[in-house]
Amino acid sequence: MKTSNYIVSILFFLAGSSLSMKAQVNEPQDSIVNQNVTVEREYKPVIQDAGKINSIPNVLDIKTVKSMPDYSNFNLPLNVDFNIHTLAAAELEREKPKETQGGFARLGFGNYFNTLADFAYPVIKKPDMRLDFSLNHLATFSEKTHSTTKGALSYDKLFKKFDFFAGVGGGHEFIKYYGNNFNRNGATNLDSLANLYPIANYSEINRTGLDKNSRNFTLNDLANDSINNTFWRFNAYGGLRSLPQSDKLRYEARINYNILNTHYGFTEHIIHSQAGFNFPIKTHRLGMDLDLYNLIYNSSSVRALNFMNAYSVFNLNPYYSIERPNWNVRLGVKSSFVFQPGAFKAYPSADVHGEWKLIPKYFDLYGGVAGGYEINTLDKILTENPYMFNETRVNDTYTPFNFFAGIKIKPLYNLLLDGYVDYRFIADQYFFVNKEYELSPLIYGANSNLYTNRFDVLYSNATLMKIGFRANYNLRNTVNVELKGAYNGWNVDQELQAWNKPQWEASLNTAVRINRNLNVSVIGFYESGCFAKMGASAVALNPKIDINLGASYLFNSWFTGFAKINNLINNPYQYYYGYDVQGLNVMVGGAVSF
Repeated sequence: MKTSNYIVSILFFLAGSSLSMKAQVNEPQDSIVNQNVTVEREYKPVIQDAGKINSIPNVLDIKTVKSMPDYSNFNLPLNVDFNIHTLAAAELEREKPKETQGGFARLGFGNYFNTLADFAYPVIKKPDMRLDFSLNHLATFSEKTHSTTKGALSYDKLFKKFDFFAGVGGGHEFIKYYGNNFNRNGATNLDSLANLYPIANYSEINRTGLDKNSRNFTLNDLANDSINNTFWRFNAYGGLRSLPQSDKLRYEARINYNILNTHYGFTEHIIHSQAGFNFPIKTHRLGMDLDLYNLIYNSSSVRALNFMNAYSVFNLNPYYSIERPNWNVRLGVKSSFVFQPGAFKAYPSADVHGEWKLIPKYFDLYGGVAGGYEINTLDKILTENPYMFNETRVNDTYTPFNFFAGIKIKPLYNLLLDGYVDYRFIADQYFFVNKEYELSPLIYGANSNLYTNRFDVLYSNATLMKIGFRANYNLRNTVNVELKGAYNGWNVDQELQAWNKPQWEASLNTAVRINRNLNVSVIGFYESGCFAKMGASAVALNPKIDINLGASYLFNSWFTGFAKINNLINNPYQYYYGYDVQGLNVMVGGAVSF
C-alpha cells in the first residue's frame, strides 16, 4: 500500500502498546480475519496506541475504554446495519501516497525509562498467500517496572474453495510487585515489621481450592517473597475455513495450543479445538458451533497446585438463523459440559438475539437473551491482573441469564447514536481483593491483619445492570469523535461491594487531521465508584481521570514522527489498591516504512 497511508495509519492514534499477541492467543480468528483481508488488499498491519504505559503500568492494556482500534476498512458515513454490538469509531481516511511499501519499524522513548519498539514485515506477499512477521516491545523500567516483548508469525493461504491459516507466537513479560502493603492503619513496610517482630506468624485468610487449610508464614517469609514475576507465553494455531463469499455451506475448523509458564514454576497448557458450520434451508440458515477445551496444569514448586491439574469443557451451540432485508433473528441454545475427575456438570443458557431496521439506515432496534460459561484460565486472569497471588486459579464464571436491548439512531448523515441496557445474573462472580493474613494467635492491633500487594479473589452471586451509550461523529474525514459511557449497577449477594469494579465509566476519543501531514488526537477516560476491601471495611479509590494528547507528522514518504503526553493532569489514581500509575509522562519517537 502507499507510504503515507501506511505510516499515518500506524501512528494516527499514537497511544498504545504493540501488535497484540494476545489477540492471536485467545482470539486468533480476529487476527486471521485481517489476514483474509490482506490476501485481497494491500498489507496494512494494525497498530495500537504508542506509548501509553502508565495505566497499570500494565503493558497489556485490557481496559477497552482506552483502546484505540483501527477500523481501516470501515468508512463513514455509518450505515445502521445488522450488528447487535455497539459500534466503534472508524479511522479517518488517509491521503493515498504514490508508492507501495512492505514493512515498518517504530521506536519510542520517554521519561520513567519508557520504551517502545515495533517491527512488522510481510515475508511472503502474494495475491493468494501471506506470511507476516511481527516483533513488539513496550516497557517501563522505573520503580514501576513492567516489560512485555513478543513476536509472531502468521500464515494465510487462499485456495479455490477454502482458506488455510496457521501461526505461532511467543512472548516474555516481566513485572515488579511495586505496590504498597497495608495493615489496619494503612500502608506499611513488611521489611521494617520483620525486623521488629522476627518470629511473628501470620495465617492465610480465605484460602480456597482443593486444600483449604490455611498456612502460616513469618513476616520474613512475606517480606522476602520474590518481588518479581516472569511470564512466558507460547501459542500455535492452524485451521481451515470456507471463503467469505460462500452462500452454501459455511464452515471453520481450528485448533489452538497455548502455554503459560510463570517464574514460580506453574505451567498451564490449553488445547482448544473448535468447529462450526451452517448451511441454507431455503432463505434461512441452520448451524452448529462446537468447541472443546482441554486444560492441563503442573508445577515444579514444592507446594502443590491448589486446584485441579486437568479438566475439560465441551461447548455445544446449535442455532437457526432467519435473515431478511430489514430484520434478522438468531434462535439458539448454548450448553457447556464440564468434565473433572469424579464430577460432571452441565451449564445451559439461551442464545437468542435479533435486529429490526425500523427505518432502514436511520433507526434500528436490537436485543436478545443470552448467557454462557466462561473459562477463567491462568493466562486470562494474569493478563487482567498480573499482580495475582501466584497460587490462585480463579473459578470459571457462569452467566445463566443475560438480557440486552438497544437502539441505534442516525439523525444526521455523519452521526451515529447507540444506547443500550444490559441485565445479567452471574453465578460466583470473582472480585479482586488484596490477599489478607491474620496474626496467629490473634492479638488485636494495627498489625493484627496484613493486606499484601498480591491479589486474591472472593466469589459471590451477583446481578449487573449496565446502561450505556455510544456516539460517533465524523466530519468530512477530517474530524472523528467517539464518546461512550456506562453506569454499572452491581448487586452483590455475599459481599459489601463489587470490589474493584467501577460504577461509572466514560471515554472520549478525538482524532483531527489538521492537514495532509499533521494529525492530532485527544484521548480521555473516567472511572469512579471503585472500592477495595480492607478486612470488614471498604476503601474508596480515587476517580480515574486520564487525559492524553498526541500528534504525528508525516515528514516524507518513509518517515513519520510522533509525540504523546499521557496523564496530562498528573492524576495519581490506582487501578488496583496499592498500585499507583505513572504521573505525567511523555513519549517521542518515529517510524519508518520500507
